Amino acid sequence: MQKNIYRRNRKTALTAAVITGLLISLAGCVTTDQQAAKVEQSVTLKQQTLTANVFYLQRIALPPGAQVSLILEDVSKMDVAAEVIAKQTITAASAPPYAINLSYNETLIKPQHRYALRAQITLDGQLLFTNTEQVDAFANAGAKPTEILVSQVRHEAKSDGQVSLIDTHWQLSMLGTQAITADITQQHPHLVFTQDDNKVVGFAGCNRFSGRYDVLTNNVSLTELATTKKMCFQQMNLETQFLAALSATDNYKVIDKILTLYSNTGVALGQFTVQEK
Repeated sequence: MQKNIYRRNRKTALTAAVITGLLISLAGCVTTDQQAAKVEQSVTLKQQTLTANVFYLQRIALPPGAQVSLILEDVSKMDVAAEVIAKQTITAASAPPYAINLSYNETLIKPQHRYALRAQITLDGQLLFTNTEQVDAFANAGAKPTEILVSQVRHEAKSDGQVSLIDTHWQLSMLGTQAITADITQQHPHLVFTQDDNKVVGFAGCNRFSGRYDVLTNNVSLTELATTKKMCFQQMNLETQFLAALSATDNYKVIDKILTLYSNTGVALGQFTVQEK
């Protein structure tokens, strides 16, 4: 009988030990999960967000695939490349402004240091736009989006044997589907895109005209077109059609000394040849 009692007590003790071990193990799991949750919560709390609206003034659409980036940088050190704290990139799917939310780890922000926002627009790795003035990253303390104006970056024309769009005297040879010959006009309409001031100037068939152009890769837009006020009864219809074609221009191609202007739907609006000086 004593042996039975001993066996029973031993079994009870083993069962209690097993249960105790399981409880301790479960408690350890709970503690580990709680610690992981606290760490995750701590990391989340240290993530802050800056919001900016990136825009440019040119009246021109970005090419498909263009990307807009917002970069937070430490610009405290002089004569040293800025340290990138965070960067966010989106694909430009519409017209500006482009709203970007940039998340950063606030533990990387050091007291007494200076931080700036840099915005840039690129296409296939080529820089198209960037801001030329330094933008304080924390000027408005996140109360509202930071407005960042970016300016177009000029690139030198590649020497590929093609005539340049810029600073070339282009003479109208085709307007829509109509060939422009001496029978139609005694003096051919022509135009020049000037390099220095982004002006387009020329002759429309009766009056001289001038305006502004913006060009980005193969996209070009002509705006603020104005003419002199001379009346030419025989040439006014041609001039009206010519100026309308310029206003509707969206992109262009230069092939074998021939410039063709296209609408945003791909319709050829006008064709020009190089007028030799």
